Amino acid sequence: MKRTIVKLLVLTFSVMMVITGCQKETFKVYAWLEGKVDMPQDELENYFKKAAETGIEGILIECHGGYPVILQDSSSFRDSAALVILRNAAVYAKKYGVELHAWMWSTNRCEANLRELHPDWYQVNGLGQNVATDVKLYNREHYRFLCPSHEESVEYLKDRVRELAEVDGLTGIHLDFIRYPDAILPYGLHESRGVVQDKVYPLWDCCYCDVCRAKFKEQTGKDPLELEDPTSDEQWMQFRWDAIANMASEVCAEIKKCGKVSSAAVFASPEESKKLVRQDWVNFRNADYLFPMIYHHSYAKPDEWVGTATQEGIEALKEAGNPAVLYSGITMPKAEDIPMFVQIVKDAGGKGICFFQLKRTLKHPELWDAIAAIDRTMK
Repeated sequence: MKRTIVKLLVLTFSVMMVITGCQKETFKVYAWLEGKVDMPQDELENYFKKAAETGIEGILIECHGGYPVILQDSSSFRDSAALVILRNAAVYAKKYGVELHAWMWSTNRCEANLRELHPDWYQVNGLGQNVATDVKLYNREHYRFLCPSHEESVEYLKDRVRELAEVDGLTGIHLDFIRYPDAILPYGLHESRGVVQDKVYPLWDCCYCDVCRAKFKEQTGKDPLELEDPTSDEQWMQFRWDAIANMASEVCAEIKKCGKVSSAAVFASPEESKKLVRQDWVNFRNADYLFPMIYHHSYAKPDEWVGTATQEGIEALKEAGNPAVLYSGITMPKAEDIPMFVQIVKDAGGKGICFFQLKRTLKHPELWDAIAAIDRTMK
């Protein structure tokens, strides 16, 4: 009898191994989507219906962006508009079996009540200007960045995560703008934004708030405002890389604590991210997925650079011992170019792609057929 049981167990294990071996990994497709409180229900449903039909794994819907809608008493920090957007989308995500991820702006928080009540939580540039109250960086009203060195900032984001996680049917929470302001804009944007950035200038260099200065001085004995060239000081650069990485890691841990998939949109490649926005995303711990935004035209790079940045990211994550899965983010190309970009990502070792954004399908419905035709097989 014992021998019979053992044989059955061995046979069962063997069958399971065969089944597992037959389950080949597939190339994943995700997409970002701008969310609005007043988006027509038929339009919203169509995105999820078409996503299911064309094999899109999940939609990352923007629920808190640069100009958040206020639906409640302005003294409340509860993001009621984001909850409305997500609950509306969750109906169709469940109906069509598509993952739903809450796309949330992070350090870049623009809500007026937060800026009015806690301007001290926001970053200060090298000129001593508070980005919440004193200056509009790049003349952008929405460029208002919380300081990651303030514990209050971290706790504020964790509060927002917990309230979003209440939404039934939500798969994950996706962090965007989890970085410093652009010390240097991506190179392809200099002319259109009317800036000269041959080096880092104090106007765009953050953060020099009292908390950052005190913490850095405690660690090194130096005041960053007294550095002759802050950008060339390795300790000051590392301080800021660590501050953002620690914030991201802590917020991602909170997302997972809430039982949701954690992810972040990050700059194109590890080294460019560290240089341009002080974002060391390779060390974002507790993130399940990372979506580098490889918008190559913004960097004045050729199409092939999508593959270069993808490979650099994968290799850097491996070297850092970070198990996060990388999905390459690209601007939605023409329908006829989608196979080319998919192949570029695959050849670089990428496991998936994410398109910015689905709204483009309204004017170009042929994109749906091109997405459906993507070869999901992996090498």
